[in-house]
Amino acid sequence: MNDAIKLARLQNEMKNSTTALVLGFLIPGAGQMYAGSVGYGIINFVLVVILAITIVASPIAFILYVLSMYWGYKGVIEFNNEVIRKAESQES
Repeated sequence: MNDAIKLARLQNEMKNSTTALVLGFLIPGAGQMYAGSVGYGIINFVLVVILAITIVASPIAFILYVLSMYWGYKGVIEFNNEVIRKAESQES
């Protein structure tokens, strides 16, 4: 198969880490869901909402909110590395 076609297919399977950050900024846990960790994304969303409602735990909610954006970003990078690893193993 042509190398350009292989590269296009590989890029089509990969996810954008900036998209994960934007999604995580808009909705807590959405970046993790985009990265493939739907369960952890839902758990983070529920925790952030519950902690944000309780005024005493609002700082903890903010910290978890920022961490969930980071985890979504890192999850996309790990997902893309796995896609590349699979593509390289198929070439061999």
